[in-house]
Amino acid sequence: MGIVAFMKFVQQPMQQEISGPPPHSSDLTSLAIEVIGREGSIALLSGTSVIAARTLTRDSRAASSLAPTIADFAAEYLPGGTLDSLGSIAVASGPGSFTGLRIAVTTAKTLAYALDTPLIAVNSLVAIADVAAQKSNPADRDLTLPAPLSRSILVGLSAYRGQVYRGKFTPGQPPSIDIVSAAQWKAELQLSARANGDVGLTDDKNKFLFAGDQSVFSPAGAAIDPDQWSGEDEVRAIGVGRVAAEMLARGETIDPLKLVPDYLRPSSAEEKVGP
Repeated sequence: MGIVAFMKFVQQPMQQEISGPPPHSSDLTSLAIEVIGREGSIALLSGTSVIAARTLTRDSRAASSLAPTIADFAAEYLPGGTLDSLGSIAVASGPGSFTGLRIAVTTAKTLAYALDTPLIAVNSLVAIADVAAQKSNPADRDLTLPAPLSRSILVGLSAYRGQVYRGKFTPGQPPSIDIVSAAQWKAELQLSARANGDVGLTDDKNKFLFAGDQSVFSPAGAAIDPDQWSGEDEVRAIGVGRVAAEMLARGETIDPLKLVPDYLRPSSAEEKVGP
């Protein structure tokens, strides 16, 4: 689906006569979008309960399949096959792939503006941490509820150029999110992995879960058990949607015209131009 056809699809609800903007609630159906890396995903949620989730087509760049997948989702799951029943739009706003973030954020802004529905920008590392926390819970846990942070989580995404987007989430402490050198990342990762193997640590909050891109974990040579790992094969849009539902309940929305991707650093072109 080309951009012109997609815009016509988005604008279909706008042609209907309504008496006023629809009420918005965190329990209404929300669409979550993420193209954090080469692959991406979308999810439909009611509050924090997942209705459906899907990864984007893997035989092409995720950004190119985003609009068609959203259209397919609407036809399959939403009343009338349109997006006008959505209560909110959530998007992973960064950090991550420059191209992927730009297309995902632009798509989310377009939808939110056209549908006059709340837009929520979710930090990519926070969304990935949510997925990791949910995955670590016992199988009998009620998956309609937010995942509690009972263990520390270290998230790493490739920032290329010898750098890593790093997020550290510790129970009872504010998140630590920044960009670090590969050497700094390797040292912290190895220290965290050793903590997991310390039999003297009986408090789970001092032990780590690991999540993110395999490409930044493997070179560090840290020993990570499979049950401590959450990788690229997870549907990260679920984390985006779950975090966004809590943000929406707190009124943490953003004007579509003001949202820009958060790359945590200038692009290569911007660095060449300089200040």
